[in-house]
Amino acid sequence: MNTDSLLDQLAPLREPTSIGWWPLAPGWWLVLVIGAVLIVLLSRTLLTRWRNNHYRRLAMREIKVLQGKDCATVEQVNRLLKATALRTWPEREVAALHGAEWLQMLSNSAPKAGHHWMASLDQVYRTPNSPASDELLRGAAHWIRHHTAHKNRTET
Repeated sequence: MNTDSLLDQLAPLREPTSIGWWPLAPGWWLVLVIGAVLIVLLSRTLLTRWRNNHYRRLAMREIKVLQGKDCATVEQVNRLLKATALRTWPEREVAALHGAEWLQMLSNSAPKAGHHWMASLDQVYRTPNSPASDELLRGAAHWIRHHTAHKNRTET
């Protein structure tokens, strides 16, 4: 018996049709839904954080303007810090603060900002038009970036 002739009589192998990717299995639908929900929640959280920190970006822009000026005064820095605090805390808690109470509030809201720069901020009540030192401007910028915002802040 000739094996070559037998091999020639065989039909070619039939390959099964390839498995398509559509329709998706239920597990993949679940993964897609969970992924979409997570993306929406993350986007919403990031957008809320970005909106809530708008006042910080405005204050940082203003502090950079003051740093660029040669004649920035202690009063201007104090006014900027007060305006920033008023955007974060209720007016009844911050507006009337002055002197040691004001400096204590600044210190408590950003403990890592240090206290040495606040000593020159205390001059605002004696000599408001005295020039702001670089240390005061750097400390104010650090406070603006790192202060802890009030928990029950309402959007305005």
